[in-house]
Amino acid sequence: MRHRVKNRKLGCSTSHRKAMMRNMVTSLIDHGQIVTTVTRAKELRRLADRMVTLGKRGDLHARRQALSVIRTKQAVAKLFDEIAPLFIERNGGYTRIVKIGPRRGDASMMALIEFATAPMGGKSEKKTPAPGPESPVHETPSVIPTAVAASAESDLEGEGTVVEHETPTESVVQAEANEEVAEETAQPVIEEAAPEEFSVTEDVGHEDAAEASQKDSEEGE
Repeated sequence: MRHRVKNRKLGCSTSHRKAMMRNMVTSLIDHGQIVTTVTRAKELRRLADRMVTLGKRGDLHARRQALSVIRTKQAVAKLFDEIAPLFIERNGGYTRIVKIGPRRGDASMMALIEFATAPMGGKSEKKTPAPGPESPVHETPSVIPTAVAASAESDLEGEGTVVEHETPTESVVQAEANEEVAEETAQPVIEEAAPEEFSVTEDVGHEDAAEASQKDSEEGE
């Protein structure tokens, strides 16, 4: 039973334990969060909440009481001016303990202790808003047209600048290959001229008729 047990001994003497708690609460105020074992974090929480209560009082006597525990005047000033005003409307529960897993070596359970005003784990999650109807996403062409690239290259030749063309995409390369194959497979259309034998036969027929009519006239005479 824990009769008349005021605090945890933490495996060290009284002077060592008090000095360790003073150092830890000073580091907690300076950095906003520290990593330690779960047992020490639970013991530190009691002292840190007491210091925040003194900071909420804000008078000279409370500042002197905090100076008897906290190591530096800068930490006391930060406690009274920045941290304590954040908890004006809260009565207790000024710190948060988050377990982060066992420690490598002796497997002691480790924890992150921080003030409750900070985001969970000391990191703020930033979510990028999804594009809605009010903010449409415009797609940019991946390839510069040939005419535009040629004109830009001719304009910049005199200035001595180098124009870098973007590499065509797979779809554009495939379309150009298909056009080349189509041009190779296409056969030229040859216009067939009328055969000459018909004109020859027609001429021959007229000559035979003329000779026959001449012979008939001679026989009649």
